[in-house]
Amino acid sequence: DIICAVNTQHNCTDSDSRCIGVTLHPTRQERTFTEHRTKQIAQHAETPHFLLNIYSIHNYEQIAKALPSSLRRAEAVIPDTAVLEVRKAA
Repeated sequence: DIICAVNTQHNCTDSDSRCIGVTLHPTRQERTFTEHRTKQIAQHAETPHFLLNIYSIHNYEQIAKALPSSLRRAEAVIPDTAVLEVRKAA
C-alpha cells in the first residue's frame, strides 16, 4: 500500500557525484523558441544518492516513521531559545 508521496532530489554536491555541469537550452516565448533566452539544465551522473526532505509539512509523520532514527536527527540545533524569544519581541 502507498502511504504517502515524497520528493527526492539528485545530490549534485555529494563527493561521489560526477555531475559534469550544465548545458544551455533555448526557451520558448509564446510557443516559439527564442534565440536570446536560454535556461541552464544540469547534466546529472547516475548515482544512488538522493536528498529527501524529511521535514515536509504534509507527510512528516509518515516519512519520519519510515526512516531510521540516525536519518531523523536535526542539523540545526538552537541551544538557547530564550535568546530568540527576546529578539522576536524586540
